Amino acid sequence: MFRPLMLAAGIAAALAPLLPVSAQMQYQRRDDGPPAVAGRATMLRAGPEQGYPQVRRIEQGQQVQLYGCLSDRSWCDVRLGQDRGWVSGPDLQAEFRGRRDSVANLYGQFQLGDRDFRIGDYWDDNYRQQPFYADRTRWEQQYGENYRTSWGPRQNGTRWANRTTAGVMLRQAWVRAGPDLSYPRVGLARARSRVIVHGCLRDWSWCDISSRGGNRASFRGWVVSQHIASLYQGRQQPLNSFAPRIGIGVLGFNINRYWGENYRTQPFYGQRDRWERQYRQNYRPTWGTGPERDGPDRDDRYRDGQPRPDAD
Repeated sequence: MFRPLMLAAGIAAALAPLLPVSAQMQYQRRDDGPPAVAGRATMLRAGPEQGYPQVRRIEQGQQVQLYGCLSDRSWCDVRLGQDRGWVSGPDLQAEFRGRRDSVANLYGQFQLGDRDFRIGDYWDDNYRQQPFYADRTRWEQQYGENYRTSWGPRQNGTRWANRTTAGVMLRQAWVRAGPDLSYPRVGLARARSRVIVHGCLRDWSWCDISSRGGNRASFRGWVVSQHIASLYQGRQQPLNSFAPRIGIGVLGFNINRYWGENYRTQPFYGQRDRWERQYRQNYRPTWGTGPERDGPDRDDRYRDGQPRPDAD
């Protein structure tokens, strides 16, 4: 009589890890927390502060996945669909054992560890395709100025820098006056030649380079990033595969500014009006600030390749 009972008890003990656990234990074993809903319409942001860029709007009652909150529960790290970001803790609600309350009040019941916020890691993981990522150096400076202890360990040093890096051409390629095959050629970068990489578009498709020493005439222009290699983790690798990790600057392309700085002596500079029209027609978001804002930046003293009479 006792043997079947003892056997049943043994089986139950063996299966215990496979049986459903309480909500509290369940969240203790996971890296993320329970689903939460927005108590009111709010904004998903790229950092735990109202001043950070907006990622998307969250409507009242919309469900998000909770990953954790800052130590003071003021902001929480969540995901909505494919978007990840920060929401004010009091704006989120969740249920625990039949009770619905703000995540800020219930947070201790979920057994989630506190989330840290360091702009470099977080933005590299989540926002490389967002327009504001191109301005990441300025946001890093703001992060440093507004840093709060509730964000966790402070980010040491500069994560991103508008610095150059040494590169080597993996194959021969034409250097062009803009980040597209349609732009005029300004030089030929030969295979295994050394170049200086000044930065890349925010999708890392094209990079702005210049020649590095040697007897050939110098050039400055754009090359497809996969044609360039640089030293990373002890070996030469295509630049587009690791550029975000080594602090290469994200550049925009504004034809007026770029051509004015680099191509005033080039024959095609006299046809700048035609190329500007093409720039406007073929503009891509990865080029940075759109052509609708080119006006104030245009140097009209050199329109049509000739100085205006009133030029200084």
